[in-house]
Amino acid sequence: MTFDVKESEIVEAVYESKRNWVSVEAKLNFELDPTLLFHITEDNKGDRFYFKKNDNETAFFGYNAIKRFKNDFENKQSIFREWEKYRNDIELIHPESDKHHLKICGGFQFTAHKSGDEWREFGINHFVLPEVLVTIEDGCTFITYTVETSEFDIESFKHVIRQLSQTDITLDQEMGNVKRIEDIYKDEWRDLVKETIETLDDKKKIVLARRRIVQFDKDISIPTILRQALQAEHNSYLFVLESQNSVFFSQTPEQLMEVNEDVLSTKAVAGTIKRTHQEQLDNANIEQFLQDEKNLNEHRFVVESILNDIEPYVEEVSFNKRPQILANDHLYHLYTMIHGNLSKKSYIGLLDRLHPTPALGGYPKDEAVEYIEQLEFGTRGLYGAPVGYIDMYNSCEFIVAIRSMLIKKNRTTLFAGCGIVSDSDADSEVNETAMKFIPMMRALGVDNYDQP
Repeated sequence: MTFDVKESEIVEAVYESKRNWVSVEAKLNFELDPTLLFHITEDNKGDRFYFKKNDNETAFFGYNAIKRFKNDFENKQSIFREWEKYRNDIELIHPESDKHHLKICGGFQFTAHKSGDEWREFGINHFVLPEVLVTIEDGCTFITYTVETSEFDIESFKHVIRQLSQTDITLDQEMGNVKRIEDIYKDEWRDLVKETIETLDDKKKIVLARRRIVQFDKDISIPTILRQALQAEHNSYLFVLESQNSVFFSQTPEQLMEVNEDVLSTKAVAGTIKRTHQEQLDNANIEQFLQDEKNLNEHRFVVESILNDIEPYVEEVSFNKRPQILANDHLYHLYTMIHGNLSKKSYIGLLDRLHPTPALGGYPKDEAVEYIEQLEFGTRGLYGAPVGYIDMYNSCEFIVAIRSMLIKKNRTTLFAGCGIVSDSDADSEVNETAMKFIPMMRALGVDNYDQP
């Protein structure tokens, strides 16, 4: 396979650089397969990541961390500041694109106040700057290679491209046999929901999550579940983040925020029903869904909270006044698109204000989060947390990691939650969380399991 890396331009630019780091790019006129990328880089497992946007046009994959931005600070602004200092010492060389693709990718745990041992390898805040970043967009692939300037070698860069461009690879699609599937504390969780309903009035909401364990007789194959997830769900974000022996995997419909050229975009997503793929039935369900007071009230909480949170940072806010339908392969959600021009250059405090939205925590926010920390079973970690990227141009995108699982070798813990309000029904909430396990169960190849 031949490719043109613009060798003379890159070598000359590296030679002239006065910075300590260089980041060079080459363009391939075809897309690389992310499942093969995970397979090819198996020797580098432990700090890889993958992020697919919900437009099905853009994705990126990174491996071999040259820097980890990792701490246990309560606020999220420290990561932005540390990255801002670090990126100023990187020379960007990109002969075939207007913008360079380098970025850091990672996530912030749901809360800094409560973290369990199962999340220890991630820390509270965890982002990775990769030596190699693969960006897939508009039918092409950009390979970004970042090293210390004194260590740069064009032949090493060309070797990376040849390695990642392999196509004569057969994936082992075997997932092993299921040894155990168990809903953790399901009955106790149902009782907690009942108790929570009794404490709420019509102005409050608390989001409660529960867990399910799935265990196989051999280690879970990340390329295999990634391929199954990509085949089963086309309208969601997909996010994978490794840290040592832990892998966080999420297939989520929900964007928390995106900043691009000083414009903030965010979505309010709250309210869920199942999709049957029977057109007449789905249309009838949608019509009823759009009139359902419980779901409309839940959605209104989220919209009002987001508008309040972003108010100090934006001007000329626009949003649809009535919720629209967000269609995923298995579920329908109510959603509202919100846009606003940033009134401040620095938006790094916005993430702390926005998260958790009422769709993830509840309302009032502080009261709901404290309730979750005190009474919810287990630790959320990256479940329900903001995960995403920050690029070289101060743009970013963060999604909310619902429909998630934490994988450790042959065992994975699935997470799903729902909003509890004063007129909720505990059995219905158990059924709703079972429905929300479906995307992860299908990725694991065990979607025939049915235990609401």
